[in-house]
Amino acid sequence: MTSLVILRQIGLLATVVVIGLLACRAKVITAGTKDFLAKLIFYVTLPSMLLTSFSTIEVTPRLLANSLQTLLLAAVTMLFMLLAGYITTLVFRIRGSHASIFRLHSMLGNIIYLGLPVISAQFGQEGVLYGSLFVLVSNILMWTLGVAIITPGKGARVRDSLSNILNINTIAIITGFLLFIFSIRLPQFVLDSVGALGKTNTWLSMIFIASVIYFADGKKMIRNRNAYLLSFNRLLLVPMLLLGLFILFNMIFPGVLRKEVVSVMLMQAAMPCMVNVVIMVNILGNDDGTATANVFVSTIFSIITLPLILLSLNLFG
Repeated sequence: MTSLVILRQIGLLATVVVIGLLACRAKVITAGTKDFLAKLIFYVTLPSMLLTSFSTIEVTPRLLANSLQTLLLAAVTMLFMLLAGYITTLVFRIRGSHASIFRLHSMLGNIIYLGLPVISAQFGQEGVLYGSLFVLVSNILMWTLGVAIITPGKGARVRDSLSNILNINTIAIITGFLLFIFSIRLPQFVLDSVGALGKTNTWLSMIFIASVIYFADGKKMIRNRNAYLLSFNRLLLVPMLLLGLFILFNMIFPGVLRKEVVSVMLMQAAMPCMVNVVIMVNILGNDDGTATANVFVSTIFSIITLPLILLSLNLFG
């Protein structure tokens, strides 16, 4: 994949973000529309994409092995990111709820609204397969370990955690993956209708990202110093450390790690802070202002860092 192709794809996505910003400026998209967009994406276009994207991929031993490797590397990657967050909060003496949110956002990135569209544009349907499995692992860790981080000593009921883990997108991933494993093809009319609906997910997600940026209180957000530290960790330092570890592992055990899988893992790891954490923090009784600042600052800087991470993937031979 050449640098020109990468920059062109990023340029396409950035153009849609600009269109979204102009639509917000013209009041075509309002704060209420933004919330509606999030629900439309989460409950309609995203599960449509996840369910149908697997159906067009031919199952092969290579893809099955890569999928299993993806599940393992996704867990390792996210736990490494959480560890980096813990170390950072200790070194810089970040305490209380600020530390909890910092650690949670260190582990959880915007892998749905931004990650999957970018991966789809760069790596096609195979990339979406690996990216979706990363989302599955993220959902499990978010509503188990994530809840424990935000509510230390309180935890959450098992029923509540399971209901959050088994949302419509997780069900779509599991169903699509099972169809993929057993080589079951969806009827053509389903691919033509539901599949076409899923293809709008990338563009709607970019417009949603634009609305998040536009309607955030920018002046207040940019005063949060911890958000800059977190952004540096999430967007550059940790992804580059992971890349170095993957390269070292590949030198010791050549051919074990697949470049396609590693590329998707690193892209998901380099995404800005997860939007849904703001909602999660609010529900669990913490200050969502800190989480919102993390999302705002990291999303702005990701416009610069994501192309750099994409280009650095060529270092993994």
